[in-house]
Amino acid sequence: MRRKHSRRVQEMLTAYDENMNDIGRYARSFIHYHGMWHKVVQCWIINADENGIRVYLQRRSFEKISHPGRYDITVGGHVAAGEEPLDAVLRETSEEIGLTLDPEKLISLGYVKEAAENDREIAYLYVYVEKDPPFRPGKEVIYMVSADIDDFYRLMTGEKQEITVVPAIKTGPMHDEAFTVKMDNCCFHRNFLDVVYPYIVKTFAKPDGR
Repeated sequence: MRRKHSRRVQEMLTAYDENMNDIGRYARSFIHYHGMWHKVVQCWIINADENGIRVYLQRRSFEKISHPGRYDITVGGHVAAGEEPLDAVLRETSEEIGLTLDPEKLISLGYVKEAAENDREIAYLYVYVEKDPPFRPGKEVIYMVSADIDDFYRLMTGEKQEITVVPAIKTGPMHDEAFTVKMDNCCFHRNFLDVVYPYIVKTFAKPDGR
């Protein structure tokens, strides 16, 4: 009897040249291996109220190939071949953290191009405001926490060595137990420093600076 072998279907992405021209569709692994430009989405979900601004972070699964177990942007993922960035961010948010976003409330900050070693990304940036989102992480995410946005900024710039975060999933007897996170357990995002943080502070910070 012939044994059946299951093959994991590779995610197909669109590759681009330096001028953002479409140069074809390829498997995700092929695009990363050859350092080809491709589109991704990144969504920073925040809570802004009288107590200040907090940003939600996901903890990546230890099964992830890149940065396993690290704290990262609220939602991030690839734009599939033939998919629009808006559709991709809605899909990724549902898959990764179990939220259904209102497209009308999504704030688009455009895109930036980032290159790190062989990974060349055209990152479409989004901000979404929601208080106490009902996170239901999928298999790619271990946990969700929130951090004071100024603390997180200073952690990424090196001004702070560690920051305090608070669980954002209200289950279990220690759901409010704060703990500390260091930069070596987080993913670094230059666009957060250059684009996202300045926009959020300018738009949502209170007159007294909170």
